[in-house]
Amino acid sequence: MADQRPMVCFAEPLGSSDHRAVPVFGFDEFDPLPMHSVEAVIHAVSTTPGLYGVMPIENSTEGELTLSIDRLIFESEMAYVVAEAVLGEPIWAFALSEKGEIGDVISHAMILDLAAGFIQQHGLRTHHAVSTAAACQRVASGSTPGMVALAPPAVGHSYGLVPIETEVMVVPEIRTRYALIGKEIPRPTGDDKTMLVIAPRADAVGALEEIAGLFAVHGVNMYSIVSRPLAQLPEFHCFVIGAEGHVSEAPLSGLVRALIEAAHGVKLLGSFPRWRRSEVVNPSLTLPKGMMHMIDLPG
Repeated sequence: MADQRPMVCFAEPLGSSDHRAVPVFGFDEFDPLPMHSVEAVIHAVSTTPGLYGVMPIENSTEGELTLSIDRLIFESEMAYVVAEAVLGEPIWAFALSEKGEIGDVISHAMILDLAAGFIQQHGLRTHHAVSTAAACQRVASGSTPGMVALAPPAVGHSYGLVPIETEVMVVPEIRTRYALIGKEIPRPTGDDKTMLVIAPRADAVGALEEIAGLFAVHGVNMYSIVSRPLAQLPEFHCFVIGAEGHVSEAPLSGLVRALIEAAHGVKLLGSFPRWRRSEVVNPSLTLPKGMMHMIDLPG
């Protein structure tokens, strides 16, 4: 890696948010390799030594991106999550110049939805683009006079556009958690996370309780769990579980052995350093409104 620039692939065009996420992983210099789908990224990483891939797995508007995670679960044997990072970007309104009336707005559909108040306030006609880069390219072409693009500052400036409004969304920025995938699990750092897929030996009452019990017995903290159905066996499910620790170290290594000995299927999705900077969603300072306590129960 020291002698040559690493190659990193992603399922978006050049200039997209997936492309902009690559430097967040510490790649100051790299050769970008845009691909047509997440499946293509996973396949390329699985079959190409030294290749890395970047894929989104969670964002602040949709939560966990189960379709992307499913690709790792069901379609990959040799690609692992080796790092995680969160990309946070504000969205600004960009035009060809500061002067002139605006009548149209273009951006990705998700951004248009988050900017509904700005759009309504100015009475703008909306146009969808496949990416913010495509939106800025359309505005920069001058083909539609009075059109503005909603995009991150880095994208708007790269097309020579002028920011005319810096607060257009109901949230201050869009945050996306990205996974860096590769073929080799990194060494433990002492502050790691592990993603496991566990298929219970039988999808019956008590299966999940037994699995959770093994986590408790081995002293492993489970920080997330998502149930994923199995298409060929609709009554069966597997569970994507996030756990604290590195798979090569106790107590997590002992837990994995215990799960396998109990005849549960286990797949390692990745073991990687914990991301310690901004999170996708800021934690709430209060409990959910309407939460019941014993004193509130009827009867």
